[in-house]
This record gives sequence, C-alpha cells and structure tokens, in this order.
Amino acid sequence: MCAGIYAPVEPGQNTAYTGQMIKDAINRLKNWRGRWFGFLTLVWLGVMFWFSSQPASESSQLSGSVLLWLADQTDGFIPRSVFLAPLAQTIIRKTAHFANYLILGILSYLSDDRRLSLRLLVFGLLAAAFDESHQVFVPGRSGELRDVLIDLAGFAAGMSLIHGVQRLFGDQLPMDPKPVDDSIRVV
Repeated sequence: MCAGIYAPVEPGQNTAYTGQMIKDAINRLKNWRGRWFGFLTLVWLGVMFWFSSQPASESSQLSGSVLLWLADQTDGFIPRSVFLAPLAQTIIRKTAHFANYLILGILSYLSDDRRLSLRLLVFGLLAAAFDESHQVFVPGRSGELRDVLIDLAGFAAGMSLIHGVQRLFGDQLPMDPKPVDDSIRVV
C-alpha cells in the first residue's frame, strides 16, 4: 500500500463508501465546468476585442455583407433598398452589440456560481466600457455610451435567459447549483 495515496485509518473510523465521495466527485466536475466556461468567456472576450479592433471600413464591409445576405434570404419579399438604407446598417450594428454581449452574459453566468449577481453585471459593464473606450483608438471608430448600455442590456439578457431556463427546468439541467444531498448513503 502506498502511503501517499491512502490516508491512515483511525481506530473506529467508518471506512464504508459514503455519499461524501459522490459529493466530492460532483464538486470536482462543477469546478471543471466553471473553468471550462471561464476559458470560453476569455476566448469570447478575445473575439469581441478583435471585432472592435477592426477599422471602420472593415466593420462597415462586414455589416454590409450581413445585410446583403439578409436581403438574399428574403427573396424579394422585402425590397432590397430597405437593406441598403443607413438605418438598416445601424440596426445590424446595434443588434451585433447586443448579440455579442448576450453570448458573453451566458458564458459568464455559466462560468460563475450560476446565480444572478451584481458582481457579474459589474463585469459586463466593465467589459462594455473597455470595449467602447478601446474603439476610440481605432481608425474611424468611436466609443458611445449608447453602445455601452446596449452591451449591458445584452449581457443582462444572456444571464437572465440562462437563469430562467435553469429555474424552468430545475433538476433536469446539469448546471443545477443545488448542493448535493448529504443524506445519500451508498454502502
């Protein structure tokens, strides 16, 4: 028997397989899941930083290609001129802000202790403020308070969406944060 692997058993100590072993395994799994979603959160922050680092010409080209794709999908049902209007460009850009931060809110919520918290909202606000202040230094781009608010709304919506799904489906979700019942005894 290796002393480094097995702990010595005290006289009178119960050595039966207990629910604590299951609880420890589940807690290790939860920690792994939190780290995984934490890693995905950092990756998504990098993707968003890359998008906000694009000069205005590249960003407009990307928005324009999305609008043209949408125009093709409507198959003439909506006139193509609607998709070429400046308002359409604004709607696509603001929707992209909201969607990016919706995804960030989902990932952040899943990487944390899976509860709505002020700490997560502050994280979302700081990420949005950094993103917008960073854009001030990118050619042709600007940072706007309106975009910070749209970003924060998307972040809060992402957190709320997962929180609502979690409350709706409860025990059926693998991300359910309820503590493991200590009364479980496996003999």
